[in-house]
Amino acid sequence: MKLIFNKFQLLTLAILIIVTGVGCSTSGTSILLGDRTVYPATDPTTIQILIQPPAQPHIVFALVEGTAATDDYFTKKKTQEAALKALKEEAARIGANAIILTSKESSPYGQVITGNTVATSPGFATTTAVGFGFEKITLSGRAILFKK
Repeated sequence: MKLIFNKFQLLTLAILIIVTGVGCSTSGTSILLGDRTVYPATDPTTIQILIQPPAQPHIVFALVEGTAATDDYFTKKKTQEAALKALKEEAARIGANAIILTSKESSPYGQVITGNTVATSPGFATTTAVGFGFEKITLSGRAILFKK
């Protein structure tokens, strides 16, 4: 099937791609727990990702979250990697050594549809449309600091 786009549709699609590309939706957030102490920042590349609490003595001092969207990264794999990077950067910013991963959520949040209708004869028409959707991936966890 051959898709034919008119100039208006191509312009609309180009504008939508530019607008969604400019609006970066990758972010990291945190909520401090207990006495709300912020520790000296650590290096995000050294943050460990755990699926259960470690045997090593530690304190849980914050809830952290990293979110990324497919409109910025185009594939689910790259979006998940960006969410993980945002999660680690936020944990490092508040001084964590590791994150105990507690959840991974995926949610749709928008779509783009463009189409064209052509009348082929009185009473008959042909419509073609193309659409795609966006998705946000959120990783959540507990920021921990190993006791010395």
